Amino acid sequence: MTRFTRIVGALLAGSIAATATTTTQAQSLKLEGTDRPIEVTAEKGFELQQDNQRVIARGNARAIQGDVTVTGDELIADYRTKAGGAREVYRVFASGNVSMKSSTETATGDSAIYDFDKGVLVLEGKLVTLANPEGSVTAHSALQYWSIERVAVAEGAAVAEDKEKRRLHADKLIAFFREEAASLPRGSVVLPNSQGDITLLQGFGNVRMETAKEIVRGDRGTYNLETGIATLDGGVKFTQNNSQLSGGFAVVNVKGGTTRIFGSAREAGMQGVRESARVSALIAPRSKQDLNSSAPPVAGQPPGKGLK
Repeated sequence: MTRFTRIVGALLAGSIAATATTTTQAQSLKLEGTDRPIEVTAEKGFELQQDNQRVIARGNARAIQGDVTVTGDELIADYRTKAGGAREVYRVFASGNVSMKSSTETATGDSAIYDFDKGVLVLEGKLVTLANPEGSVTAHSALQYWSIERVAVAEGAAVAEDKEKRRLHADKLIAFFREEAASLPRGSVVLPNSQGDITLLQGFGNVRMETAKEIVRGDRGTYNLETGIATLDGGVKFTQNNSQLSGGFAVVNVKGGTTRIFGSAREAGMQGVRESARVSALIAPRSKQDLNSSAPPVAGQPPGKGLK
């Protein structure tokens, strides 16, 4: 996955060099000259459009390099001719049942485009997914990754979930990544991986943060993964069991398991001009079943039976 653009770029650039006619029905192609060989297969073969400076692999196109596989109904590369006659791929497309898989990561969507000059990858579809052992991100419109800025954007009922099943929902989620120690070669892109690259998450619109015990809602939210502190503002509602607190602002200590509701930004320690809101609480009485389940066991009865 982290080598998606290098694989597709090398695959299609290699196809340019390997294709001498306008259309060829070759079913497979093995490319050398990269860090590792790339094997490309396409059920309907490869096409070179010299006038448009474009090369196309059609029909369940698949590119494999090591443990990384990129598939799509169609793979397209746009290239330009450099001084001296060398050809350089600057943009690639994948469309139809797009999938990118490595040993630890999987991304899926209806289509994908990568711009080498801008370092931007965009996955689009009715359901776009990105998953690794540390968690997953899903969206119902698009997932963008800006490799130079180290920022990812998920749009359309987006959900980020970690391995503890904590979830952050929002109309739009923005993830900020730790800076790379060294610049990457052109055509490389590093996506969210199992090394915990994400340092900050921001949510906008219908934000909902869920843990095993509580739900916190708001209009906007920020979660600092390094400190474990999340803040929400705008029509904040905190729900636990059948009880609810509401106010203007919430501070959630995810690691410590505490949530505080405030009426003003100043009380919450948030900067900026934000509208205050009165804090209110709706505390539901505990049912007899809840009381019994939490009472100490009685001699001769199994735990959880409680007093009658």
